[in-house]
Amino acid sequence: MNNNKIRLFVDFDGTITKKDVGDAIFERFLRPELLEQGWHEQIISEWIAGRLTSHECLSRECEQTIITEEELIAELNNFEISEGFTETAHYCKNNGIPLLVLSDGLDYYIKYILEKHGLDDLEYRANHVYFSNGSLGIEFPYGDRGCGRCGNCKRWHIETTRQDGDCVIYAGDGYSDQYAIRSADVIFAKQDLAKYCDKENLDYFSYDNFFDILKHIKSDDGKV
Repeated sequence: MNNNKIRLFVDFDGTITKKDVGDAIFERFLRPELLEQGWHEQIISEWIAGRLTSHECLSRECEQTIITEEELIAELNNFEISEGFTETAHYCKNNGIPLLVLSDGLDYYIKYILEKHGLDDLEYRANHVYFSNGSLGIEFPYGDRGCGRCGNCKRWHIETTRQDGDCVIYAGDGYSDQYAIRSADVIFAKQDLAKYCDKENLDYFSYDNFFDILKHIKSDDGKV
């Protein structure tokens, strides 16, 4: 791998952040009667089972929220990023390693959290959310790319970004990463993504935080 240029792609929810930001937002701000009925758990189960696309799932979740921008900002201040991610981002920047954040979540909280941690120069691709009459609206700027299963096709971004000779490293933790890893040369997986890799007999590295990933990048980059 030392002869190949490393290109790093990273999921956001539960990977860069310690907890899934999108899930927490919907669990906090969905209409109370829906939360009492277990509606959120039901719709997520339908998405995992493949009976709903993420476009359908996110659209329904957003339209059932009661939220202001001030309330969302207050909620976002509760989230921490994974140990070692800042160091990994800085190492990549200083050593010419492209790093792109890929998410099937919402751009508002990605932008806010990255800026809060001094990482506002990082590029990311996500679905677009906006505030509308006390609720959330959503747009899918990349919705016509890929197979349509995801609102934002991570695999499409990888395939249209990578160049000949790249060694693509992907780090993720969830269901929305299962298509992206098919275009990766090296996979870092935990939680649901690790279970998927085990099921599909895909080779991967398990990791606790980004220091594990950074150690691998440094080693393959020939700088340690």
